[in-house]
Amino acid sequence: MVSSWSALLELDRSLGHALVGRPDWLVSPADSLGLATRDVGTAAVMAVAVALLWRPHRRWAQWLMWSAIGGFAAQNLVKQLVGRERPSWSESAFQPLTAAFPSGHAMSGITSWAVLGAVLLLAPVGGRLPRVIGAMALAIGILMAPSRLVLGVHWPSDILGGWLLGGAVVCGCAAAVLRRAT
Repeated sequence: MVSSWSALLELDRSLGHALVGRPDWLVSPADSLGLATRDVGTAAVMAVAVALLWRPHRRWAQWLMWSAIGGFAAQNLVKQLVGRERPSWSESAFQPLTAAFPSGHAMSGITSWAVLGAVLLLAPVGGRLPRVIGAMALAIGILMAPSRLVLGVHWPSDILGGWLLGGAVVCGCAAAVLRRAT
């Protein structure tokens, strides 16, 4: 559907041309954000979060862990099923090899980083430092997606799809953890 819907494709092209590589000074930070947060960064965040939260706050830790795992699995499955090609704008020096839809960075921003931020902001972990780290994790989770547009590696609808699918995974995991707890 995504590849044949002309209104969506036209909107993707228009927004993409307006955002790719703009402003120039954001390209390098956007690349650094993507590299630091996607694989190694997300794994480190998950390990630290689970270690900190597992014993005293089991449900919070389970929500975080299952959201991250579920998000990773869902985005890989949907990428395989949809198989959407990446945009190829002349303004972009980046050419990832995986399918475009949904954006894995947008999804992991929601399923890992935003959930970590929510846990640290909402769980009774005490102290000011967890709240500061939580706010930073939430900001990183949200900013990961637009960074992909600046780099020109995703269509805008890939980002939206990643956010929506990631949100669905997060809500489903929260419901499963809460249901299991009762």
